[in-house]
Amino acid sequence: MARSPQLPDRAKTWFSIIIGLLLIALFIGSFFSGRRAAQPKENETATVHEQRRDVHQYEAQPEPEEMVKNKPPITEESVSSAQAVLPDFLKAYVPFDSERPDAYLERSKPYITDSFYKQLSSFQRRGTLSRVKTEYVTAEWTPAELEADEQWYNVDVTVTHTDINGKNEDGLLLYVVLLKRADGKWKVDDVGIRPGSGAIPE
Repeated sequence: MARSPQLPDRAKTWFSIIIGLLLIALFIGSFFSGRRAAQPKENETATVHEQRRDVHQYEAQPEPEEMVKNKPPITEESVSSAQAVLPDFLKAYVPFDSERPDAYLERSKPYITDSFYKQLSSFQRRGTLSRVKTEYVTAEWTPAELEADEQWYNVDVTVTHTDINGKNEDGLLLYVVLLKRADGKWKVDDVGIRPGSGAIPE
């Protein structure tokens, strides 16, 4: 009687080990090939970094042609009439006296918009321990941004500060001033301080 061929127990054990090792090798190989495919190539990495950098950079978008066409033109007359308000406003707004800290507000009223007057009225202007009085001397301005109904100017005002002991010191106040057309007249609608304001260096 013929015996059916059977593998010895030792061969079965080795065969099982080899099959197990092959399965483990296939699993590890597929795991690493999946990770390699998920990682970006060098070129792809550069593209991602460029895109991230572009997100944080501001580029002024060109205005649509319709908006440019609808904007009224800036005339020399509108620029000169707006600039004519600046010296009178600055002579009223800049001077300060700690004994009458709100005097500038009423002096400035004819040259400012109602909304800016309300804004200025909501806080009190104060001097410092070293400066109790400021006098206007002269001013120069340059246009920063001009539109038909809104104009921004950088204004440099030379002043004289007086301290608590009566000592005078020349100073330079750097403002940015917004002028708007209100009821057919140019009026100041905002004033901000530019960096660098203080005493004039000798």
